[in-house]
Amino acid sequence: MTQADRKSAILSAALAVFSEKGIEATSIDDIRQRSQASVGSIYHHFGNKEGIAAALFAQGLDGYWQQIKANVARASNAEFAIHAIVSTHLNWIVEQPDMARFLFARRQAVSAEHDDAIRQRTASHFKEVFEKLKPWFKQGVLRRMPIELYGPLLLGPSQELARNWLGGRVGLNPLHAIDELSSAAWRTLATNPSHTGVAYGGSKR
Repeated sequence: MTQADRKSAILSAALAVFSEKGIEATSIDDIRQRSQASVGSIYHHFGNKEGIAAALFAQGLDGYWQQIKANVARASNAEFAIHAIVSTHLNWIVEQPDMARFLFARRQAVSAEHDDAIRQRTASHFKEVFEKLKPWFKQGVLRRMPIELYGPLLLGPSQELARNWLGGRVGLNPLHAIDELSSAAWRTLATNPSHTGVAYGGSKR
């Protein structure tokens, strides 16, 4: 097994144990047993449990944003781009519920020593997506507003639904709400949301 494979196996094992026992209750030995890695290997790659959690968080974060960026890059217009972001967000959560729960548990998952790095990583990803939307700002298709507002306005309702679904508090499958939530985001962010020719239900990329 290569070093990369070993690291990946440890992270996969950590996610499984975190999901079963909770982050605080999980020990290095729990992860060692699940991954079949040596304690020395675990400490060599990650240092401690906090290092494992931070690396796992970064892995999940990168995978999530890579999918969003790829789908936004294929969007032919602003409304398709907004739909792509909401759709990818909810599809990713439904496909990877354990990782989604872990990312939502950021305060427990990321220790203070790793928090700044994770914040910078998240901001960098979001800025890349924001850059892809800039042509539509310049064309006057999307409203100009502080970048800090775009995340809450774009994904706030989807985040709330996803959290409740992951927590078992609602039975509605988030995938069934994609079109409604995408339309709501578009109406919020577009300068003239009535100008649309989009018929959702298929691929909008």
